[in-house]
Amino acid sequence: MSTSATSDKRLVYLFGIAGNPELSPAMRALADDGWEIIVPDLPGFNGKPGFVAPSSYIDWLTVVWDALDATGALPCPVIGASLGGMLAAELAALRPEVVTKLALLAPFGITDADDPGFDLYATPSAERMGHLFAKGTPDAFNDRFGELGTEEAPVARYLSDVAAASLLWPFGERGLASRLHRISAPRLTMWGDLDELRPVATSVRWGNVEVIPGAGHLLEWDTPDEVTARLRSFLTG
Repeated sequence: MSTSATSDKRLVYLFGIAGNPELSPAMRALADDGWEIIVPDLPGFNGKPGFVAPSSYIDWLTVVWDALDATGALPCPVIGASLGGMLAAELAALRPEVVTKLALLAPFGITDADDPGFDLYATPSAERMGHLFAKGTPDAFNDRFGELGTEEAPVARYLSDVAAASLLWPFGERGLASRLHRISAPRLTMWGDLDELRPVATSVRWGNVEVIPGAGHLLEWDTPDEVTARLRSFLTG
């Protein structure tokens, strides 16, 4: 998936824990600025039948790398939200030559054992979306895969949740703290102060973090104007 623009304003967006039912308002604003937004097609998260989760985290990274390489977008700036922030940070740490700038929005990958955050997968699926946002669940997430119809949509949502859980369960600790020093690209990290899943108090392990008031975990949906303004400044600075 991509928007159309000139190739010198191209970026990769790695979406969050609930998939990518549509581009967030922040990403749409960047597209309006002329950025081509490249969203890789990731198995499981696309809801297509036949998904089987990779057997290990390394296997998952291989799947993600292959999907990114298939877009032909790299090297370019990479924006990663939530689960996608973890994958974007891994990309910048392990393949630094393909990430020119790195923006992370409440990434997983580093967990504080004393304050691991809200366990989304200990919650009934019907209640999960409400914990991702501070200002109400957007319609796009209330009706994920709704275009597939009443029989196929629940299956697609289930597969997307399985994909996310296989990467993150139980609390998204993937040892990234030991690899952050390998990231050489300029980096912007933002966090919502009302994030239930990634408590803002634990964000200090990521280094310099800009805290966004009034935002929950998927902050580019809760406070798109603030997030967009900071992304614009970072990408063009």
